[in-house]
Amino acid sequence: MNYNINEQKLGFDRVLPWEGQVPALVKEGEHYFLQVKAPEAMKVTFTMNEEEFPCTREDDGIWRMEYTLRTGIQYVQLKIDDVEVVTPLLPITYGYSRPYNYVALEMKNEEFYQVKDVPHGSVRREYFFSKVTGEWESCMVYTPYCYEEETEREFPVLYLQHGHGENEIGWTASGKVNFILDNLIAEKKAVPMVIVMSNGMVQTVTEKDERIVDFKLLENQILTDIMPYIEKKFRVGRTKKMRAMAGLSMGSLQTSIIGFKHPEYFSSLGIFSGFVTDIIQGSPLDMVDRGTSENEHMKILDDAMAFNKTFDIYFRAMGDKDPFWENFAHDDQILNEKGIDQIRNVYPGAHDWNVWRMCIHDFAQLIFK
Repeated sequence: MNYNINEQKLGFDRVLPWEGQVPALVKEGEHYFLQVKAPEAMKVTFTMNEEEFPCTREDDGIWRMEYTLRTGIQYVQLKIDDVEVVTPLLPITYGYSRPYNYVALEMKNEEFYQVKDVPHGSVRREYFFSKVTGEWESCMVYTPYCYEEETEREFPVLYLQHGHGENEIGWTASGKVNFILDNLIAEKKAVPMVIVMSNGMVQTVTEKDERIVDFKLLENQILTDIMPYIEKKFRVGRTKKMRAMAGLSMGSLQTSIIGFKHPEYFSSLGIFSGFVTDIIQGSPLDMVDRGTSENEHMKILDDAMAFNKTFDIYFRAMGDKDPFWENFAHDDQILNEKGIDQIRNVYPGAHDWNVWRMCIHDFAQLIFK
């Protein structure tokens, strides 16, 4: 029944087509097809990896296209007559700053994120008032199965961030991090840990009363709001040795900035498909009107001996087809020239959850040991 792992965030079971509609994904022999019944439509397409693929209309009003990708997860955008549509007949996650559909195929040798017959932890949504934004905010918290059983135990905590255009549900809805940790803990490959996933797309309001995202506000929010809230409500470590931080893409840069500027808080850092050098500030992705970063956080790299003693694990990883590979290589050169110790992994794949699942799978096995 592993198909359920790929279904809706709002419902574990798959959605059944209603009368007159057809399943969105079908397999015929060795071929997969995406389809939708829209007899009045003039044009139907699916967008994947920023490329639009046309469907062919059949006599019964069903529009179809062959789905040739073979990935554990792939974002797809259905468009009917050039109008973007979120269909309930495909799984829904959150990406590109809005609810988004995806296709997920069960892949050989990727059972590490599947639901297995092991003890399962819990995922809960927490609400806290942020002094930084002046708003109520939300984070997701994973606790291992033994959290409720071992009531006197204090658990290490990983603060885990998503990427640009995503939010706090990304690591559970798309990343399946809770199942990855359940399996690793059952295999005794990872230390039972609490994982805190907050929204790194921190919103604020400008003087013109425009709501924007300031990704750099996460630093203050983590230290001022989130960490104190978590440490008050959950039995987690309050020392450097018991904390780690990691993130993907934008979240990796946030991890670099926060971890480098506040090394007294974290014993390990994980940089997934991402950045040491700040490539976001002052770029088109930055909604705040400010110049490029001076990368003050990177001064910690000037003393390699101290850096290498400061972090138990410094982990960096990237997909071999990632469009940001040049940035990864640029950071490689800086780290190598300065003599920084790191665990550096390269995975087959691009800038997506197929790679990030492997990142957390490997990183989680290294920390808190």
